[in-house]
Amino acid sequence: MTKINQIYKTKPVPVLSFEVYPPHQEESVESLFQTLEELNPRQAGVDFISVTYGAGGSANHECTQQIASYIQNHFGVTALHHLTGINQTPATLHQNLSEMKAAGIENILAVRGDLPSSDYDNSCYPFAKDLITDIKKENDFSIGAAVYPEGHVDNPITGISVGGVREKISAGSQFLISQLFFDNHAFYKMQEELKNNYIQIPVSAGILPIISQKQVEKLTYMIGSSLPAKLAKIVHKYQDNPEALRQAGMAYAMEQIYDLLDHGVDGIHLYAMNQADILTTMLPKINDYIQCKNKRYAV
Repeated sequence: MTKINQIYKTKPVPVLSFEVYPPHQEESVESLFQTLEELNPRQAGVDFISVTYGAGGSANHECTQQIASYIQNHFGVTALHHLTGINQTPATLHQNLSEMKAAGIENILAVRGDLPSSDYDNSCYPFAKDLITDIKKENDFSIGAAVYPEGHVDNPITGISVGGVREKISAGSQFLISQLFFDNHAFYKMQEELKNNYIQIPVSAGILPIISQKQVEKLTYMIGSSLPAKLAKIVHKYQDNPEALRQAGMAYAMEQIYDLLDHGVDGIHLYAMNQADILTTMLPKINDYIQCKNKRYAV
């Protein structure tokens, strides 16, 4: 498999990726594999697929590694294995990294993780930079980190933390994936802040299509992403028509993506929520748009 930092360096067009998570509760991972089978990510032009630890920050290294390994071995697509500081110690980290290396996994997204309850602890790795530092000591992983265009929900300061980004890069992060946002101006403002502070590192824009009113309420509360008036009106208009809201939410996300591609973004990272129709609907449109842009520039 290819290291993701090298993909950003060598690919002439924006990097395309999406995120999946271990299925909830008693659902079988086979349901997720079937979703990926319907898509066929290699033919869909996907450069890598990130695999989280699951909803609510709950650590599930074994399941995450199982899915990441399957993606690489069955589909031949690079997997980005999430790794959090939750319930992580230097000893467990060493064991996890050894298992990942043995499974052929070379790419890690290192995040602090959110504590879902008092039964979880992140005292050994309170911040992502601490986790990145220790990952960097072992083997030669390609390490990514999260970046927050509108600021982290736990930070009272609005906007990107340039100091936090510098610390992650100094610790060993080689690329960034942004938290979801619904207003592209927030992403462009973040890009400008990075540029003004001489920070040059690939950043993929994280896009999530709104598919339900409940999802909007949950995400704006948990993540703190602002809701533009245009999107708020869409949610209100179709609140009693779930299918229409789903289609309108994907259309709004596509408008975001087209605009980001026109502005020369390094990559698009789709938060697809394990939804097959989001992937099969949106990925072909993204690839078609990229190809059309390339043809225009070639003329």
